[in-house]
Order: sequence, then structure tokens, then C-alpha cells
Amino acid sequence: MHILAGLIITAATIIWWISRASRGAGDVIDVAETVANLPRRMRHRKAVNQSGLSLVRTPLEAATILMIAITRMADDRRLSDIERRQVAAELTGHMALEPDVADGVILQMEMIHTDVTLPESTLFPMVDILKDGIDRNDARALALMLGRVAGVTGPTAEQQNFIRRYQERMGLLT
Repeated sequence: MHILAGLIITAATIIWWISRASRGAGDVIDVAETVANLPRRMRHRKAVNQSGLSLVRTPLEAATILMIAITRMADDRRLSDIERRQVAAELTGHMALEPDVADGVILQMEMIHTDVTLPESTLFPMVDILKDGIDRNDARALALMLGRVAGVTGPTAEQQNFIRRYQERMGLLT
């Protein structure tokens, strides 16, 4: 009888240790999956927590934001249809975009720019993106584009100052 009780206790102990090991293996697998998904989760969290100008990543987007900002410095403080056509013409003519793509970029950047209270505040963050993404000749071309967009309704002193500060930040005045 005591041999039978010993075998039952031994079997129960073995079963208990096996179940414990399988739960531990499951925990190890869960931890491994969590660690493997961590980069994806971090990218998602970073993308979800962004809004406004922090969504702008490429030089094309930054240049479009600057052109929209300079239109908002005009007397009417909005992007008019004439100015929208000029920005689209600059994007299609100098940045080789298709008209539909240019309209889409303008619409996206306009939606981002609606949260901006002071159009002048876009200069520094956009220049930081542009410094790494374009060369000196492209920076000069963008300054001319900004001038043409500002010239649609007649450049104001505020717009001319914005262009001068852009050129200064990009190192074009030296």
C-alpha cells in the first residue's frame, strides 16, 4: 500500500513539474513575442502621438508648408484659389509632380497647417527638414518659388521678411 501511495505521489509530483515547466515555456514565448513586437508598437505609438507640423517628414512636404505659410501672411490670411493654383504650378513645374499629386500634397499640407496660428512659426521646423534634404541650388530655387507665390497678391513686408529669414537660415545670404 505504501508503495502504491509513493508511486501516486511521485506521478503527481512529475505531473506538477511538467505543468509548471509548460506554463514557464508559455511565459517565455509570450515575453519573446512582446519583445519582437516592441519596435512595431513603438512606431505606432510615435505615429499616433503626432499631430500638426510633426507629421511633416520630407523636403517636398516642408517646401509645400512654407509656400502655404507665405500665402497665409497675405492681407486675407488664407490660401486663395489663385494662390493655390500658383503653389500647384510651382510643385508641378519645379518639383516634377503630376497635377493630381500636387493637389493632394497641397490638400494634406493645408490640413496640417490649419492648426498653425502664426504662419511664421513654420519657418524653423521646416528649415531643419530642408537643410538635411536639399542642396544649396534647390534652396535658392525654393526661395524664388516662395517669392513667386508671395507675388501672386503682391508681396507684403511680412512675406518679404519671411523669405529673407528663410534665406538667412538656409545660409543663402553669405
